[in-house]
Amino acid sequence: MASARAWVVTAVLLACLLAGPTDGWRRRRRQAPPPRCPPPTTALAGAQTQWDAPFTVQCPLTRAISRIQSAHCNIAEDRVWRFECRVAPGLIFLQHYWSPWVNDFDGNMGYYCPFFSVVTGFSSVHSNAHQDRRWRVKCSRKPGMLTYGCGVTSYVNGWDAVMNFVVPPTYYIKGIHGHQDNRYGDRQYRFTLCRVRP
Repeated sequence: MASARAWVVTAVLLACLLAGPTDGWRRRRRQAPPPRCPPPTTALAGAQTQWDAPFTVQCPLTRAISRIQSAHCNIAEDRVWRFECRVAPGLIFLQHYWSPWVNDFDGNMGYYCPFFSVVTGFSSVHSNAHQDRRWRVKCSRKPGMLTYGCGVTSYVNGWDAVMNFVVPPTYYIKGIHGHQDNRYGDRQYRFTLCRVRP
């Protein structure tokens, strides 16, 4: 009797082995691809940067940064960016200065372009360990020009939200400020704006 039972169990096991793995086993073995952020230009029309990648943008000699757009992806915990430059009437920027890093990863940011200069470019690197960006600022001026009538905006983006900041006519960006929150893996930004006397 015991040998008959052993014979049946052996036959069943052999049949299972010959039949091969089941569809359920194959489905369990297949791993879903890891989630990805959408292509940058899908997340933000006209995006000029890539997720997690360094970038540098600069305006031509007669222009200054006039619009800043960005979109956030929770998978990369990063933003892609698009910058526009606007003609600066009566100005040809002949003197330029790149700042050092204006923030540490996860640190606050508060930087003003010196010597009556305004922002004409940005450079940035991303850290996956910190899920944050560090920034450098290109400041430019025409000899003899003055900045005046300055003020600071409110935050121009919500956490994980799209940014679409347009510099008002006759104003220029002079400073960039912000803070990072690890709960969101994101940073909020605001800007110092000034008028310019050529």
